[in-house]
Amino acid sequence: MRTLLETLTAAPGSSGCECTVADSFSTLLMPYCDTINRDALGNVIAMRRGYSPDHKTLMLEAHTDKIGLMVRHITKEGFLLVSPVGGFDTKILPATAVRIFGKEVLHGVICSIPPHIAKNEKAPDMQFLCVDTGLSADKVRALVDVGDVMEFETEFTPLGKHMAAASAMDDRAGLAVIIRTLSLLREDTLPFNIAAVGAVQEEVGLRGAGTAAYQVNPFAAICIDVCHGQTPDGGGRDTFPLGKGTVITVGPNVQRTVSDRFIFTARSQGIPYQIDVDSGCTGTDAWVVQVARRGVYTGLLSLPLRYMHTGYEVLHLRDAENTALLLAAVIRDLGKEDTLCF
Repeated sequence: MRTLLETLTAAPGSSGCECTVADSFSTLLMPYCDTINRDALGNVIAMRRGYSPDHKTLMLEAHTDKIGLMVRHITKEGFLLVSPVGGFDTKILPATAVRIFGKEVLHGVICSIPPHIAKNEKAPDMQFLCVDTGLSADKVRALVDVGDVMEFETEFTPLGKHMAAASAMDDRAGLAVIIRTLSLLREDTLPFNIAAVGAVQEEVGLRGAGTAAYQVNPFAAICIDVCHGQTPDGGGRDTFPLGKGTVITVGPNVQRTVSDRFIFTARSQGIPYQIDVDSGCTGTDAWVVQVARRGVYTGLLSLPLRYMHTGYEVLHLRDAENTALLLAAVIRDLGKEDTLCF
């Protein structure tokens, strides 16, 4: 799991620019899938064929994209003004290192007012944030165009034996869980297909998952994403401790029969889990997958994540591994049943 996460989080891929991470995801899926394709939006759709002539399909889905920034203006001094791609808390941005994907990869730092001269500064306004590359204005204009993207300049960092920090754990951790699940099922024969989907543009409107679900037309879909991990300053509300297992969503955005099956399997096999009661939109791809075509039996498993949408998101590796174990156990049980229905 550590190796999967390190590989996947290293790949660039903000919303609309997911090609590199899609390549990594596809390569890691190759040992476990029969076909791997991409649709017009860039969704990765990898199929593992079952032995049944009915060709029903179970979809496992996570999103490939992460938050980023886009160059909207180059000042006469050569500083880069930016627009957000996805949701940011602007308080975290000043003094953050970034990579700019121009004609070549450049390094920059988001400008920050030193505390010695700041006067009761509030959270910075995104329209005034700019990036300093250290290059002359002429050099910047030669290498960077308006519309180029940039991302946090971070690296995968182990934290002790069981935790890790990196940019884009949301939702490269979900991709890692899908790959690990398929590896656990490698020797199992199943009567249905499994579609492993890496969906694009979740952070800007849940766009890829809806088109992927329409194309795959699954009898059921399990989405894997992240939720908020507990921190000392988090207040405890709607947050979950790290290391205590996957979070199973219960609410109208998922079918109760799907949630119940995951809860029953986790209890019977001693796999740790937690419950998230979500009475409205989960804010995940499950929202659009559930209503694809004539409706899809949908479940949502989430990994507790600290410091979401920052340069260093913190995850417990055991939560990711236990999510894969739970998914594999449920899929095996489905394969033993006469009717493929939750």
